[in-house]
Amino acid sequence: MVDDGTQVLDVARYAPPAQRLGPPDRSQTAEPEIAHLVARMRHHQGSLARVASVLNNHGVHRLTYTSTDLGAATVEVSVHPRDAARVEARLRRLVEVTEVTRLSAD
Repeated sequence: MVDDGTQVLDVARYAPPAQRLGPPDRSQTAEPEIAHLVARMRHHQGSLARVASVLNNHGVHRLTYTSTDLGAATVEVSVHPRDAARVEARLRRLVEVTEVTRLSAD
């Protein structure tokens, strides 16, 4: 090589850190565990609005409301496990609710 007087910095190339094998640690996963609740209730005018207002102060990940022509409804709620007991108690207080079941967290 010819030395023309320009300065060249000799810098090591960036090498990304080696990836660990296996599943990620629980602390590194982006999504926390989620508790699922299923409530059976009688469908009336405004039932969905009452359920939504009861769950307003809780971190609900998903809410599904399904009603039938026979006047029955099913509410499926996904919440953080720390809120599951409180959400279950609040759903049980609704007059229209006949049954609340807590499914295991994923």
